[in-house]
Order: sequence, then structure tokens, then C-alpha cells
Amino acid sequence: MENRKRGEMTLDLGGKTYKARVTLDAIMKIETACGVGIVKVLSNLTEGTLTTTQVCETILPVIRGGGNDLNIKDVQEIVWQAGLANSMRAVGEILAIALMGGQDEGNEEKVVNG
Repeated sequence: MENRKRGEMTLDLGGKTYKARVTLDAIMKIETACGVGIVKVLSNLTEGTLTTTQVCETILPVIRGGGNDLNIKDVQEIVWQAGLANSMRAVGEILAIALMGGQDEGNEEKVVNG
């Protein structure tokens, strides 16, 4: 069972199901590969300016974080098989977890001591 608070998720792409995990390291890899911050990646997705390269570079570190030994060529094939619409949906799920990671599913306020 996946634990969204730990960034765990399941990606259904191209007729296969992959365990995936959003981590801080994955977010940093996405930002580096895309050349922009994670919020801008989300903005690009919502504005329809996210490139196919950015779709693949967003999926790769997350799918690898789930324990899958894949490379960028493998992810490109997965995206091709899944179609861009389904792959972009997966990117949306990844970004939602990236931006909400570590938070409870409910909307309860918590005091953070720092």
C-alpha cells in the first residue's frame, strides 16, 4: 500500500504499473533537468508549455525512486506507449505530491517549531 505522506505513488503508464516515489532528491533532479524550479514546472504543465523532454525528465527520477532500474530511453518509450495526455496526468500527480509532501491528507493545521 502506498503512503502519499512519504511520497509513494503508483504510476499506470503504457499498460504497466510502476511503483514510484517523490523525494527531495527527485525534486532537485527534476529542477536541474528542466532548468526551472518545481513550481515553474507545474506552471508549464497548467499553461500547456511543458515540453515532452520535461515530461520524461519529471517521470524518470520518481519512477527510479520507486526502485525501478530505468533510464531516460526507457521512460521515453513508456511515455510514447502511454501517450502524452496520460503522461502529463502522471506529471500532475507527481507535482501534487512534490508540493504537498509530508502533509496529512486532512486539512488539520499543525504547529511547526523551527
